Amino acid sequence: MKFSAIIVLGNLMSQSGKLNAESSARMEVAIEAFHNQLAPCMVACGWDYREDSSITIADAMKTYAIEVGGIPSEVILTEKMSRDTVGDAVFTKKNLAIKREWSSLLIVTSDYHVIRTNEIFSFIYGKSFGIKVVAASTGKKVGESVLNSELKSIQAFYQTFRGVDAGDDVSILKCLVERHPYYNGCIYSAL
Repeated sequence: MKFSAIIVLGNLMSQSGKLNAESSARMEVAIEAFHNQLAPCMVACGWDYREDSSITIADAMKTYAIEVGGIPSEVILTEKMSRDTVGDAVFTKKNLAIKREWSSLLIVTSDYHVIRTNEIFSFIYGKSFGIKVVAASTGKKVGESVLNSELKSIQAFYQTFRGVDAGDDVSILKCLVERHPYYNGCIYSAL
């Protein structure tokens, strides 16, 4: 095995838990990596973000991996606290990677999101973890507005975690719950 785990970032789903094309494409890349024996387990990330559904995106992704990918349920873990890419990194590290003594991770996201995902996971996990981010194709040409949005998000990320050292779990979690609008109560309920 090349990696300790495959971590798949969620995108969107329907009220009934059917993954959208982007989430499905990410899962297909993760399923292929698993079947190619790149890691012994997979982690699906994402919370119950829809007000009209109690299904988490993580559970919907796990169901897809089992039903479409033929992956045994016992090797698919879920991280349901994460509300965005930053949360995906923080909570997979805190709740899974450290406890299971993982050392290297294969992160699956969409093509336009690779650079930001790499920046975030590398910072949150720090130098003691190997991080490789791979892309699922969205099948679309990435426009300037998407690239600008990704750049602004990277800048906001570094602003949120200013003064914090990469890999400093205590300070990172403190900043997440105090400064990040998805976790401090500004946009969604506070943790």
